[in-house]
Amino acid sequence: MLEDSQIIIVDRKKISEYEMEYRIGGIQGDGVMSCIDVYYGIQVIYNKFHSFDTPINREINSSYIEINHCRRGKFECLYNKNYYAHLCEGDLSISRWSLQRMRDSFPLGYYEGVEILIDIQKARKNELLANFHIDIDFLAKKLTLNDNIYILRSTQQIQHICLEMYEIDKKMKVDYLKIKVLELLLFLSHNDFEMMQNQKRYYPKKQIETIKAIKQYLSEHLSSKINFDVLAKQYHINIHTLRKSFKEIYGVPIYQWFKQYRLEYSMELLRNTDLSIIDIANKVGYSNPSKYSAAFYQLMNMTPQQYRKSFGEI
Repeated sequence: MLEDSQIIIVDRKKISEYEMEYRIGGIQGDGVMSCIDVYYGIQVIYNKFHSFDTPINREINSSYIEINHCRRGKFECLYNKNYYAHLCEGDLSISRWSLQRMRDSFPLGYYEGVEILIDIQKARKNELLANFHIDIDFLAKKLTLNDNIYILRSTQQIQHICLEMYEIDKKMKVDYLKIKVLELLLFLSHNDFEMMQNQKRYYPKKQIETIKAIKQYLSEHLSSKINFDVLAKQYHINIHTLRKSFKEIYGVPIYQWFKQYRLEYSMELLRNTDLSIIDIANKVGYSNPSKYSAAFYQLMNMTPQQYRKSFGEI
């Protein structure tokens, strides 16, 4: 079923009698999707990406539904030209392939999760689903009424259903996945999407692009002493909105991200240049080399000098 998409596949191999592994192309980084057919018209896919880019699927077949659980990382999607949706760790999403997605990314640079891909026309013929009162067409109709995408925040029940899909003994993998897929579809069939509006994670396009512009500004002004209140005013955003949105998108507070990014950039300078420790400290905003060394040690458990020396030895 994955091969019905227009995702670029550069390599494939059979890793068991029931599982195929596809290495994904067209991205700056690495991506692997491992697929298992559990029912006629229903496939379980394990996604692992080390990339900011997502695989591009230009297939707009409305008869396909995908359900995604995020185990690690984050997925971002601009849809309907006006809103961003974020799938965060522990969250569950359900969407159609026909969703008008304008721009996707993995904003943290990595992503791991499980996906259930459903061909509605084929799955509706599965009598087992009917025995459990799972109506795929009704599920698709509810999705249509919600702009073809719905995101549920992480809950204990979602985690119970989904986390057990990741670590399964190979001998019973297919049979166990059949049970978990039924459990997940039963859970979604008996939840009213309209009753969970407060669980959505949708953000106006302008707000998200302002946050991204601020992040870009920070990455280009590492030596500057940043006043975040003033910065927020320059970008016409409330400081509380800035803090909340930045953490939602990138997983850490803006102050923490800026501090860590500066230190990570200094690591690159230590590895690839002959600049002195004092010069490097100045380039990443530390006028006092001792404070820079202390911050570096807190992150890496070694001093800048030790890091440079160990890297040189390697």
